[in-house]
Amino acid sequence: MKKDNKTIGVLLRKEILISLKTPAAYVVIIVFLLISGYIFADGLFLSNVATLRSFFSLTNILFLFFIPALTMRSFSEEFRNGTLEVLVTHPVSRSRLVAAKLLASYLVVVASLAPTLIYLIIVAGLGDLDVGAAFAGYIGLLLLAAGYVATGVFASSLTQNQVAAFIIALFVLFIFFILDKVTALTGGTFAYVLQYVSSDFHLENFYKGVIDLRDVVYFAGVTAFFASMTSKWLELKFK
Repeated sequence: MKKDNKTIGVLLRKEILISLKTPAAYVVIIVFLLISGYIFADGLFLSNVATLRSFFSLTNILFLFFIPALTMRSFSEEFRNGTLEVLVTHPVSRSRLVAAKLLASYLVVVASLAPTLIYLIIVAGLGDLDVGAAFAGYIGLLLLAAGYVATGVFASSLTQNQVAAFIIALFVLFIFFILDKVTALTGGTFAYVLQYVSSDFHLENFYKGVIDLRDVVYFAGVTAFFASMTSKWLELKFK
């Protein structure tokens, strides 16, 4: 167990150092913060309401583009440079490699969200901050990010073309996002299934300040599913 943890730690440090040396990652993060800041300011000043609701609800849409842009290089670049073939010849399990990739990308997303905590201070200074709703909202975003990162890393494992990885991840995530919007066209059990699979549907409770175990299980399940799919795909690719 200690050896496994050490291996993941070494791989994680490698991934984080690569991310810190990638200018594109900084550009993506800056763009994300600028847009999220505009969303918050728009809701605050134009609507004249001191709330984080608009920030939380629209950040979901931002994540559709932001997270695939961060994860698209995770495996694609390794394929293109030929370094993944070298890495898999070492005694490193596919699951530990995937775990390191996932955690590194996830930590970048968390670091990108950290500056937005200043919005809490602003809202608290201008009005009555609903601490419970704010806490639940951030928990929802963090859980959503985990599922999106796992999906993006899986997409990156499918191709050596980073743009293709971005498009694949964006397409899959958009499907997850839009499913509950089309339930009006269906009915019965099928509508319920579509609603349950939709990521946006499971975020609603968090925005209201409610942390429902069913929503937590959903995001944990999505993360585990795509992480497992990535490991299985790499095992098939490098038998």
